[in-house]
Amino acid sequence: MSTPVTPARSSGEEASFSDRNELSVPEQMVRRTGQHVGGWFLSRYIIGQLGIWIAVMTPASVTLAIRVGTLDPENKAASLSLIAGIGAIAALLANPIAGRLSDRSTSRFGQRRPFILGGMLVGIGSTFVIGSATSLLVVGIGWFVAQAAFNTALSAMFAVLPERVPSRLRGRVSAFMGSGSQIGAVGGTFLVQVTGTDGVGMFIAPAAFGLLLVGVFIFGLKEDRRTREEVGPVRFRDIPGAMWINPQQHRDFALAWISRFLLWIALALLTTYKTYYLLDHVGLPMEELPSVLFVAMLILASAIFVSSIVAGWLSDIVKRRKPFVLVAAVVFALAMVVIAFSDTFEGFLVGVAIAGIGQGAYMGVDYALVSELLPDSATEAAKGMGVFALSASVPQAISPVIAPLLLGVGSVAGDANYVSLYIGAAALALLAGVATLFIRRSR
Repeated sequence: MSTPVTPARSSGEEASFSDRNELSVPEQMVRRTGQHVGGWFLSRYIIGQLGIWIAVMTPASVTLAIRVGTLDPENKAASLSLIAGIGAIAALLANPIAGRLSDRSTSRFGQRRPFILGGMLVGIGSTFVIGSATSLLVVGIGWFVAQAAFNTALSAMFAVLPERVPSRLRGRVSAFMGSGSQIGAVGGTFLVQVTGTDGVGMFIAPAAFGLLLVGVFIFGLKEDRRTREEVGPVRFRDIPGAMWINPQQHRDFALAWISRFLLWIALALLTTYKTYYLLDHVGLPMEELPSVLFVAMLILASAIFVSSIVAGWLSDIVKRRKPFVLVAAVVFALAMVVIAFSDTFEGFLVGVAIAGIGQGAYMGVDYALVSELLPDSATEAAKGMGVFALSASVPQAISPVIAPLLLGVGSVAGDANYVSLYIGAAALALLAGVATLFIRRSR
């Protein structure tokens, strides 16, 4: 169901009823706001997303672990796992629920801007709490709120893709969305080197810089005020429904969700167990791990960034999404096979490089693909993108359950079988590719 189009605020032109029905959602938004989407808009949009990723990925990948290690040096691994799990729950809930509330907003400041700005401000306050905390309880509460806040901002930011960006440009934008977390983690790590690891500066600086980048986008974003008749009522009993889109009614969306879900389980198996793989399977000494893992992650991040940009750009040119997603899944599966049968660090690096190419190509197109499959991008874009985000967060909770089963297949004398673990990951990646073949509404 598409939202009726009101006269454009800037020109006062009126569209006939038949014209409205023929307009795409981005075209409708141009009519409503008078804001055209071109290179400047897309540049600011990408910068704004990068700001959120810097704010959330810096603590997630660097500073939270430092803070926990300072407060609980003897049990830091277990404490960090618990606090990270608490944050993951917050992210899991916030994305779709905040997206639903954003879809229903009638604020005079627009539907997306209040949630993006509000999420960033609350997130900054929460990171200050974490940085100045003197107990793990306060750190846990602060990280829960921070994850909820930053993911609130992300849910509203992601809704801009199907609402405002024309289909012909979505591949290029999707590429930066897919690699945003990697860029954010690297950028945040650089900022921490500047601020140092003492005090609250290592938390506040990345979040404040992220807010600055977000401001570049939202203060130039034109939105009009929606009426309650357009967006529907806000009812607490509808909140649970924010996390659900009926797969029978929206088959193609469900297939895209399943595809990403399967690939992200395979990815979680790679990233979560790579340290133990290098220790137990390859036989590297513990003292070499920090340096070799840095090299591996640098190669992975570089491959993801390059392949996502190339895949997104090419998918816009050829006007196809499914072939790129399918090939990317197959390439990732190949990488898992290479890692499974490698006994050397060099072989592992080759597998990681191939995995980065596959993962990046997948991430560079999947946002563009799903934006064309949302049940109602005119009125519930944030909810749809929020539900889609669950396909990447739920695997983080499921992979620790699946991994022991795969590690136990064919194990000898109780030793973990990493060959079966990564062959299983390869199978999941192939299934992810197969799922896309049955999508009908996108080429």
